[in-house]
Amino acid sequence: MDVSNRWVVLGLLFLVGLSAPMHFQAVAALAPFLIAEAGLTYTDVGVFTGLFMLPGIFLAAPTGPLAARFGDRMMLAAGSALMAASTVAFALTDNYAVMFACRIVGGAGAVAVSVLLPKVVTDWFVGKEIATAMAIIASSVGFGIGLAMAGLPWLASLTSWQTAMHINAALAAVAIPILLALDREAPGQTSTGNIVQNRTPDNEQTSSQRLWRISNRETVLASLAGVGRGLFSAGYAVFMSFLPPLLIARGYAPVDAGLMTSLAAVVSLVSVPLGGYLSDRTGKPDYFIVGGSLSTALVCLIIPYAAPLALWVFLFGALRGGCTGGLMSLPSQVLRPESRGSGFAVVSAVYFVCLTAFPPIAGYLLDATGSTAAPMIFAALLWFSITLLLIAFRILQHRWRV
Repeated sequence: MDVSNRWVVLGLLFLVGLSAPMHFQAVAALAPFLIAEAGLTYTDVGVFTGLFMLPGIFLAAPTGPLAARFGDRMMLAAGSALMAASTVAFALTDNYAVMFACRIVGGAGAVAVSVLLPKVVTDWFVGKEIATAMAIIASSVGFGIGLAMAGLPWLASLTSWQTAMHINAALAAVAIPILLALDREAPGQTSTGNIVQNRTPDNEQTSSQRLWRISNRETVLASLAGVGRGLFSAGYAVFMSFLPPLLIARGYAPVDAGLMTSLAAVVSLVSVPLGGYLSDRTGKPDYFIVGGSLSTALVCLIIPYAAPLALWVFLFGALRGGCTGGLMSLPSQVLRPESRGSGFAVVSAVYFVCLTAFPPIAGYLLDATGSTAAPMIFAALLWFSITLLLIAFRILQHRWRV
């Protein structure tokens, strides 16, 4: 179908964007069942959660050039297929090494979704409600994690954790026909996803140079933007992954703990787009980034020690929305059109480093201390660090302004 309305495209991309976070969060969502039936520990849960992001450290950089050659849609469809296949394989084994390998393979498929969705949205919305659009696509991550936390334990309780994994794989497969049905690239692009440019003999370059275009200044700023996105996403993932153990320690059943945790994702469906919209309307996204990150950090510090828990989960989902759109739009402020593919690859590579490293640390802290509050305190530290990151980004952006 020929889709020319950017908001319709955004809606379809939102559906596609649900698959990667659901697969990322699947092990954490099913942790009580995997610990009881597969002999895993919370450290293993953290490792498998972070392991899903490990391939991105190495594959994010080539994803941009490959998408420029083969097209964004084809790369996204291939990534969705790889996630679905690896999740089916994970559900068919009880061997730790095979599970380990499946998470890596699935993570390789998720790279395309994580790298290319923000890039495609930027192509459609740059200069036009970019923070709002980025906030909406970012909310697909939060909603996908919430769906995993609420839906997968429920399915596992009715059937088995293996069946829950199979259904998760089927949802990823649905993204493939959606992507293949879209036969229109973003405005200003060719059918392969390359920015349309005037070429003359004076500016001819090698194929590799055309596919990888980014200055040193853009590389540094894109890396900082990736750290910001990584801190935000890891802070959310740690909270969502390790809140259920805290709730279970307070007497919740595993299914009820998953449902309570998913409340944060439901609230985020409103707070994240609203935060992006207000960032666009006021023209002051930094205010929302700082306010959202610091207030969310405070909630993470409070929730292990104060009741009612539902209030703090609600506030976590509400307050985190303030910083989403602004953080996601940082790369669009420093990347030229011709360097977006490479720039978002840099952003994603750094983002993957953060999401690979931080969840295992949270799991280790829980196993080492025996305290369900330890991961929440760690999550607070991640959220607080976002403000420090933004300060560094703005200082360098101002210093290198051309």
